[in-house]
Amino acid sequence: MSAREALLSVEGVLRELGDRKALGSFYLEFGRRLEVLKLVERYCRRGSLVLDLGAQPFIVSCALRRMGYEVVAFDVEPEPHVKVAESCGVKVVRCDLERDDLGVAGADCAVFSEVLEHLHYYYAPAVLAKISRALKPGGVLVLTTPNVASLFRRLRLLLGRQPVYRYHVREYTMGEVVSMVEAPAGPGFYASEGMCAKRGVFKPCLVLCLWLRSRVG
Repeated sequence: MSAREALLSVEGVLRELGDRKALGSFYLEFGRRLEVLKLVERYCRRGSLVLDLGAQPFIVSCALRRMGYEVVAFDVEPEPHVKVAESCGVKVVRCDLERDDLGVAGADCAVFSEVLEHLHYYYAPAVLAKISRALKPGGVLVLTTPNVASLFRRLRLLLGRQPVYRYHVREYTMGEVVSMVEAPAGPGFYASEGMCAKRGVFKPCLVLCLWLRSRVG
């Protein structure tokens, strides 16, 4: 099953087992999730182990499972949508990324999509280091996070409005994210490539998307 087919197939699961919020997220964030799935498809062979971090409502987790990957999904509060994950054969682990160890090693790939901005910036490098240790050497991390330097956020600031979404602890520029993941004493990644993306179109740079390789296992 292709990335698009797998993602589209999750809609039925959400209608049966999800709620209005999860279904709304499916439509609103379809393009971003599709780009994430395409990157996993590009860099990780089918059947490999993928970690989905901050996974609720498990839309990406289910799509990855239907693409033929082994998936372990981590979330601080998985209960509201755990039936969605279980229906797709996804293993769910309750985990506070800032405080708990992942308890996994040798994974081929990790997805860390729209989570970094919710972490306290003091803990963000440590969380990324945990992910790096959970991956095998050369394993791939697909990371997306809002771009604080986007045109949309600049316009909001010019209009006297807070540019950072109220539920986000900290938003970053591309340079800040790359510096964080590539710091010599940092998480242990190097950036293979990066781009700006929104709903599958690489302008106007509302979302940052990087795929990184782990130096350590």
